Amino acid sequence: MKPREKLMKKGPESLSNEELIAILLRTGSKGQDVLKTSKLLLENFDNSLVKISKATIDDLNKIKGLGKVKATTIFAAMELAKRFLKENRTGKKLNSPEKIYEYCLDMKHFDQEVVRVISLNSKLYEISSKDISIGLADSSLAHPREIYKEAIKNGAVYIILVHNHPSGDVMPSKDDKIITQKVKEAGQIIGIRLLDHLIIGNGFYSFKHNKLI
Repeated sequence: MKPREKLMKKGPESLSNEELIAILLRTGSKGQDVLKTSKLLLENFDNSLVKISKATIDDLNKIKGLGKVKATTIFAAMELAKRFLKENRTGKKLNSPEKIYEYCLDMKHFDQEVVRVISLNSKLYEISSKDISIGLADSSLAHPREIYKEAIKNGAVYIILVHNHPSGDVMPSKDDKIITQKVKEAGQIIGIRLLDHLIIGNGFYSFKHNKLI
């Protein structure tokens, strides 16, 4: 059964990544069917959709059987997926570490350390989210001044601070603890409470859950 027919009869969840990509590619190339092309694409990126999503059109175009049209199609599909994740986060109620973690799942796959400030209203609904600092390695937490600049601009009542550890280890460093305390103290002065600070990696670490806020 061809992938498109399988999707129609059994639903998308019945298809492998290889088959779903084959539907996007539509056709194969000379001497290579579409499933083989799809398989080659996945293998070239370690069978990781995350790695494919980071590829450029030129990177995709190097795969045997992927011309510019097919490479552009895959690139566009990945961009739509990124936009879906961003849109799906808007207006969420973030009243638990688990919900914050789900909201920031995209940060698990960042190669660099990124600091995200989430502004909340009085009922803990997200007003806005902004990545304000990007590090070159494993340490680049933002200054409280930068963090609260966004919160004040957005009329926040609370903020949540989130950053990722590219190593995957979610245990806070000494610097993580120091900056958290500084942000908490600055918020008490300004009147915008730090609700939680999460570290994202292989799972998450919540400063609030661990009674460090």
